[in-house]
Amino acid sequence: MEIKFGTSGFRGIIGDNWTKANIQKIGFAFKQMVRDANKNVGKKVEVIVGYDNRFMGKHSAAWFCEAVACDQIKVTVFNTPVPTPVIAFKTVDNFDYGIMFTASHNPYWYNGIKVFLKGGKDADDEFCGKLTKYFGVKPQFSAHEIHYTDDVNDYIDKVISLLDVEKIKKSNIKVLFNAMYGSGAEVTKSLFKKLDIKYDIMCGEADPCFGGSVPAPYEHNLKAQSKRVVKDKFNFGFALDGDGDRVAFIDSDGKFYDCNALLAVFYYYYVEYKKRSGGIAKNFVSSNLTAKLCKKYGQQIYETRVGFKFLGPELEKTDALLAGEAQGIAFKDMALTKDGILAGLLLIDVIVGLKKSIGKIVEEIIDLVHFPTCSMEHAYLYDQQARGAVEKKILSENTELKFDHTIEKIERYPEGVKIHFTGGYWCAARMSGTEPVVRFYTEMSSEKEASAIIKRLEQIYDLRQRQN
Repeated sequence: MEIKFGTSGFRGIIGDNWTKANIQKIGFAFKQMVRDANKNVGKKVEVIVGYDNRFMGKHSAAWFCEAVACDQIKVTVFNTPVPTPVIAFKTVDNFDYGIMFTASHNPYWYNGIKVFLKGGKDADDEFCGKLTKYFGVKPQFSAHEIHYTDDVNDYIDKVISLLDVEKIKKSNIKVLFNAMYGSGAEVTKSLFKKLDIKYDIMCGEADPCFGGSVPAPYEHNLKAQSKRVVKDKFNFGFALDGDGDRVAFIDSDGKFYDCNALLAVFYYYYVEYKKRSGGIAKNFVSSNLTAKLCKKYGQQIYETRVGFKFLGPELEKTDALLAGEAQGIAFKDMALTKDGILAGLLLIDVIVGLKKSIGKIVEEIIDLVHFPTCSMEHAYLYDQQARGAVEKKILSENTELKFDHTIEKIERYPEGVKIHFTGGYWCAARMSGTEPVVRFYTEMSSEKEASAIIKRLEQIYDLRQRQN
């Protein structure tokens, strides 16, 4: 079955294209590519491997390690599940490559593999393209030794170093944390304990079926958490996805916020109260609220395609302080990929430092930039056999795009199209690079307008079966 690297690594259906044979095919290719690239270096390449709570994650990691470990490559693998941000952070200084077995927010019948390069950044298209050229190499197991670890202390220590620890300890803040049955639970609980944070946890146990739901912190998945935040008087709540890199927040009044709003909150905090200077990186389907704020401060906005394999390089090579998408934020102080755990803890730092709720801070930002906003995103399922026709309609310049709003310009990308309206508002249609869905996005001045735009996109592309 085909192995194809998409927006965030390779993901496959367990028992279909996610098999031991394909996992080891990737491992053999990785080993030979690394050998060729480092044959004159004279020192071992170090690789760190982790896995989340998905079905047979530990077995998948073991099969990969067996294929990769050899005299030129030292492989260290975690004994227990870990969140993706830990693996990414390990490659900032200590390891040459990080390999994470996860399908992130995909349904439980998927698994996948993400590769991180030195510096804590997602493997880019160039790396993945080179790797696939080695898929034909002859399978070869070498005499090897695999090393094991449980050490997440360096990651925990780094997170704590970025927080105002004394203020947090004195704050008496109360947090409702939703682990969504994912591998971010234990590290996050350890951080809470070190910071003396009062908390309760939902869905904290490991479950490879994620309670029968999609392990994604979407608003419709967090209704029970929203009710509990209000009922039990928590200061706020946050939820991680299955591997801990995506995040969403719930204010004390039960209102949901994704990273479209929170990227602006963090940037506002950094510039206004931490007196830091720099720009912002965002993808083309994330909110313009942060862009408006960035422009207000006279700083540069760096806009990319979807995925941290595009955002990470912008964060690395520019003055950007943060990079963000609707479900994830990367902090230059940490690594070059999204980190939901750090975002959750930093938001505590923001709330304690500013002595304001999330909602109040968002209101201040909207007033400052005069940009009322409502962002919406929906995913639409389609039959795999129909992919070609669906993709053609989304990418074709012949598809008629008519709206009850003035169109300023239309931008086209390899995976989709974005329609710009007046005032900084917009909508977009995009083929997902990680699962068989089309995503519709919009940002308008009100929920009513945003809903109308989504319905119009459904009519244009004849897609109405929303993913739950």
